[in-house]
Amino acid sequence: MDKIGKYQIIKKLGEGATSVVWLGHDPFADRDVAIKVVASSVFSGGEHGKIARNLFVTEASLAGKLVHPHIVQIYDAVVDAAQSYIVMEYVAGGTLEPFCTPDNLLPLDRLVEIVFKCTRALDYAYHLGITHRDIKPANILLASGGDIKISDFGAALFSSGEQTRTAVAGIGSPAYMSPQQVKDHPLNHQSDIFSLGVVMYQLLTGQLPFQGSNNISIVYQIANVEPPPPSALRKGIPPAVDAIVMRALKKSLEERYPTWDAFSFDL
Repeated sequence: MDKIGKYQIIKKLGEGATSVVWLGHDPFADRDVAIKVVASSVFSGGEHGKIARNLFVTEASLAGKLVHPHIVQIYDAVVDAAQSYIVMEYVAGGTLEPFCTPDNLLPLDRLVEIVFKCTRALDYAYHLGITHRDIKPANILLASGGDIKISDFGAALFSSGEQTRTAVAGIGSPAYMSPQQVKDHPLNHQSDIFSLGVVMYQLLTGQLPFQGSNNISIVYQIANVEPPPPSALRKGIPPAVDAIVMRALKKSLEERYPTWDAFSFDL
């Protein structure tokens, strides 16, 4: 494949169950871009096809809208019968996933800086009426200079002005879901706060706060079990950091951080 639309293809970056991501070059803007191409057959598979199309359209609708230094920018999107693709900012540094194992943990100050930047990006999205709904290490990318960028708003909930678009229920990654999400309750930004708390816990300790042999076990723990503080699993974590993570992971909305600003302030 030499071109997709006006974009010159350089190489394949990755491939998933429903899409292929290519590194391309935009000759008009003179910049490299990441192009996520979805096979047309994905949208024609009954209920699964409908869900896939909803997720794709959700992400495509954000083209040009989420402009923030810590969010992957979507430049362009095409949805048609022949070929559907999303063109986005190319971020070369990989995801946070490698830093979620006990033998490759980040220094505390670096970790707190990353989570702080995530809170500011998600607060920006919240003020545009957007709840991400799928915050996890695989959706937080490392940019040049050590910066971070949040990606993949395909599962997002929109609520702005008179328009409310609710994406399909049950979307997300079970281990990172809030109690409200696993119970299929109405969601707001506090669900993302919980998910980011899970990510912070994992980056601090190298393990998830809620674990199980299957999704049912994980969901039960999210709804009912209090995890040990991070300092019980890693030496040198200050009490203040423990307190921040455990507040973000509170099961009740009344006890959890009420706003992104409050979370950011404590960090």
